[in-house]
Amino acid sequence: MDTIENVGNRHYIRAGAEGRVLEGWSDGPIRDRDTEGAVLLRSGGGYQFRLTPEGPENPALLDEAGVPLYRWDGERVLARTAAEIAADRALLPAKHKSAEERLDAIEAAIERGLSM
Repeated sequence: MDTIENVGNRHYIRAGAEGRVLEGWSDGPIRDRDTEGAVLLRSGGGYQFRLTPEGPENPALLDEAGVPLYRWDGERVLARTAAEIAADRALLPAKHKSAEERLDAIEAAIERGLSM
C-alpha cells in the first residue's frame, strides 16, 4: 500500500553546466527514464510535468530557436531574462537559406541581369 509520500509522480529537470534548463519530465508517462544528474523538483506531482505545482502542463522549456527559457539556480527554477535569452541567440550560427530561397535569389539576379 502506498503511503502519502509515494502517491503521485516525480517531476525532474536536467540543467546544463551553466544552469540552463534543458529538459523536464514526469515519471508518470516516462517511468524508466535515467535520472542520473537530474534535479528532482517534487514528488507527489501530477501525471504531466509542471515546473511549478500550479504551472501549466508540459510547458515549453526552449524557444523556437532552441534557446532555454529557464534556469536552475541550485534551489529553484527561474525564468531567464530577455537579455540572457538574447545573448544565447547571438551565439547561434547564422541560419542558412533554404534551397528555395537560394533559387529565388538566383532567379531574381538573372532577371535583373537580363533587364539591364
